[in-house]
Amino acid sequence: MRKDLSERLRAIVRQLPDRTAVRELTFEPEVDAPDTWRAGPSGPAELAAAFGGTAIEDGAAHLVVIDRVYESTQSHGRWRIDACRPPAEAPLGIFDKKAASAPDWSSKPVFFDTETTGLSGGAGTIAFLAGLGWFEEGGFRVRQWLLTSQAGERLLLKELGSAVDAASLLVSYNGRSFDVPLMDMRWAYHRQPSPFDDMPHFDMLPSARKLWKGRENLSDPGGESSCSLSTLERDVLGFHRVGDVPGFEIPARYFQFLRTGDHRLLQGVLDHHRHDIVSLAVLMSYALRLAQDGPDRCRDDNEVVALGRIYERAGLAERALEAFDRASLSSDRYVRAQAFSRLGLLHRRDSRHDEAARAWRGVIEAAGGRRSLFALEREATQALAIHHEHRANDLDAAKKYAETMKSLSSGRAAADVSHRLARLERKLSEEKKKGDPKVAPLLE
Repeated sequence: MRKDLSERLRAIVRQLPDRTAVRELTFEPEVDAPDTWRAGPSGPAELAAAFGGTAIEDGAAHLVVIDRVYESTQSHGRWRIDACRPPAEAPLGIFDKKAASAPDWSSKPVFFDTETTGLSGGAGTIAFLAGLGWFEEGGFRVRQWLLTSQAGERLLLKELGSAVDAASLLVSYNGRSFDVPLMDMRWAYHRQPSPFDDMPHFDMLPSARKLWKGRENLSDPGGESSCSLSTLERDVLGFHRVGDVPGFEIPARYFQFLRTGDHRLLQGVLDHHRHDIVSLAVLMSYALRLAQDGPDRCRDDNEVVALGRIYERAGLAERALEAFDRASLSSDRYVRAQAFSRLGLLHRRDSRHDEAARAWRGVIEAAGGRRSLFALEREATQALAIHHEHRANDLDAAKKYAETMKSLSSGRAAADVSHRLARLERKLSEEKKKGDPKVAPLLE
C-alpha cells in the first residue's frame, strides 16, 4: 500500500542516527537580535498579561500559554460540564473500533484543535495556536499555546508534546485529515518524532456526519444541512456564539497581529478556538450517550433513524430494529420511509419474509409518489414483486408490483422489468391452463 506523506516523513525522522546533530531547518534570531522580531513592542510578558496567560521563553523563542477552567456547574448550550465526561463504559466502539481498542481510553481523553496560518497546507503553513481540553476534578480545562513570534514554533511543539504524553485518547474534529497531519509535518520539519505516532485517535467528524448530516438545518431552514462544528453546536447542542470571529478571518488577524503587536486582534480568535474545543467535548459526549441510551435519548426522529443505521453498521441488529420500529411511527413521511426501508432489509436478512413485506408496503405508503423518495419506493416495489413471486406464490400481486416497477424504471432497469413481466405472464398462463378442465387433459 502506498504510504501517505506523513508516514513517509515519520520514516525519514526515525532513520536519522543522531537528531541532535542535524542542523535545524527553521530560522531563529539570535538572543541579542533586535526586538522587531517580537510580536509588537510590549514583549511576551506584557502580551501574556493582556491575554490572561503566562509567558514561556527559551532564548529568543517565546509563546503564551492560556488556561481556562470551565466549572462543573457551568453550562455549554443545553449541557452542564459535569454531564459531559465520557464514562468508562461509553460505547466508543460503535463509532470507532480501533480507537476503542486502546486500553483505558476513557481515563484521560484530550480534545485537540489548532488555528493555522492557512488552510491550503504546504511547508509554509504552521499552527500558530494549538489547544488541548481535558476533564479534571471540578471541571474542564482548556490550555492554549499561542505563538507570539514564528521563531517559537519548536518551543510550542515541545510544550504540546509534553502535554499530550499523558493522554489516553486524542479526540479531534476533522483532525485526521487536517490538524494531525499538519502537526506531524511540523514535528518532522524540526527533525523531531511526533507524539501522535502511536496515540489512539478518534475523529468526531465521520460520526457526526452519520448522526446529523441528513437532518434539517435549523440555522438555515430550507438550506442544506451542514456538519461544521459551529453549525452542530447551534442546532444540536443549543450553544450560540455572539460576536464570533469567522474562521476565514483568523489567518489575516494573526498576520496583522505580528505586524502591529495589537493583541486585541487575537482575543476573539482565542475565544473562537476555545469554544471549538469545548463544543467538541460536549458533542462527543452527546454522541456516546445516544449510542448508550438508545432512541429514548434522541431529540427527534431523524436522530432515531441515524442511530439505527449506526447500530446496524456495528452489527447490533436488535438495537437497530428497536430504533427503526420507533422511527416508523414518525409523522414525517421521509423518516417513516427510511425506517421501513431499513426494517425491510433487516427482516429479509433474517428470513422473516412476511415482516419484510409489511415493511416494504410501509415504504410505499410513506413515499406516496414523492420524487425525493423515488429510490426507496422503487426498491420497495421490486422487493414486493420478488416476495410475491418466489415466496408468497401470489403471481397476480407480483405482476401488479412489477407493472408499478415498470412505470418507475427507465433504460436497462425497464428492460429487466419487461423480462420479469414476460416471465410472470408465462407462469400465469400455465396456471390458467392447469385450472381449466377442458385444457388440463391435453396437458397430461
